[in-house]
Amino acid sequence: MTTIVGTPVAVLVTLVGTIVALSVLLTRTVRAERALRASEARVRLVADRAPVMIWTARPDTTLDFLNHTCVEFTGRPLEQLLNEGWLDCVHPDDLDRCLNTYGPAFEARTPFFMEYRVRHADGSYRWLVATGVPKYGADGSFAGYIGCDVDITERRNAEDRNRESQAALEQSHQETQHLAGRLIEAQDTERARIARDLHDDVSQQLAGVSIAFSGLKQQLSEYGVREELQQELVDLQQQTLTLARVIRQLSHDLHPTVLRHLGLERALASYCGELQRSHGVVMRCDAEGDFTSMAPEAGLCMYRIAQEALRNVVAHAGASRADVRLRRRDNDAEITITDDGRGLDLSNPERRNGLGLVSITERAKLTGGTISIETGLHRGTRVHATIPVHGRLKTRVDAVVEGQVA
Repeated sequence: MTTIVGTPVAVLVTLVGTIVALSVLLTRTVRAERALRASEARVRLVADRAPVMIWTARPDTTLDFLNHTCVEFTGRPLEQLLNEGWLDCVHPDDLDRCLNTYGPAFEARTPFFMEYRVRHADGSYRWLVATGVPKYGADGSFAGYIGCDVDITERRNAEDRNRESQAALEQSHQETQHLAGRLIEAQDTERARIARDLHDDVSQQLAGVSIAFSGLKQQLSEYGVREELQQELVDLQQQTLTLARVIRQLSHDLHPTVLRHLGLERALASYCGELQRSHGVVMRCDAEGDFTSMAPEAGLCMYRIAQEALRNVVAHAGASRADVRLRRRDNDAEITITDDGRGLDLSNPERRNGLGLVSITERAKLTGGTISIETGLHRGTRVHATIPVHGRLKTRVDAVVEGQVA
């Protein structure tokens, strides 16, 4: 009797325990599902109200979710944007590029990045940058893409303004170079004119004055004028001859006809010899290579650089020696002028921006060359320039007539 009664009780206890366990498990499951739904709702709320446009796409590239920011940006109902409806908002000029980026990324299942224009709610097109990455299910299967778009219109506008500013700056630079080229050509033309006037007019008049002095001296001697007065006349004649030599040298400095007649090497050697005789600074000039094929403008540029550098040597450097080295390197000509003087203080704007240095620097640039100056107080100066042998000024003035001074 005890066994019969006990068996149903044990079964009942087991059944009740099972029911309680299932109830607890169900309660926990319901709570977990509620928590999951609440979490999903919070995630969706965050995604829906995020300040960027968030979207998800199915494996076939059609969109199955766009957040509220997308709807606000386009001003279109969500239903019109889902699936392939969003393509209607893309700028026609960007549509093919957009599809050629978006589609292949889905096929390769790789992240993508693109910039394109989308019609805004106000009717204007604004630039967006889109990024997308593939997403996968719990079992590892490909589940589509998730991505976001950010409005970068202001950045693009700033870049466009910057490009416009750069273009304007480049245009201004080109105009400045054009003007510099015209100024240098005008300077060469004016130098040629002044040199011609000095040679053909002033020098001839001085020669006439010297001849007149000689005749007058002969007449005074015949009339028995005292020797002191005759000597003064001789001194005046010598001063006139000296002035004539100075003017002749000035004429050649202004427009070196020797450059045209003798070539760059001999012209530089001649100029160094003249400076050595007149200023007492030891000058050495050597050349290596063939310079006969140099364009006239390239040769004149090299000569002017050497002329300005050596003029600084004798006028300001206090040097005892200067060396000029001319080298031909394939299609380039190089010239280096060094001295052992006191050097230049290039921290001084007046020295750094002196007309002579600015002139030779611009002249080198305009012929497609480069120039560098190495100097320091009490360390001498080294001027090095490289000029294309066929270099020509970027701007030419038709009125420039090279070399008409005999």
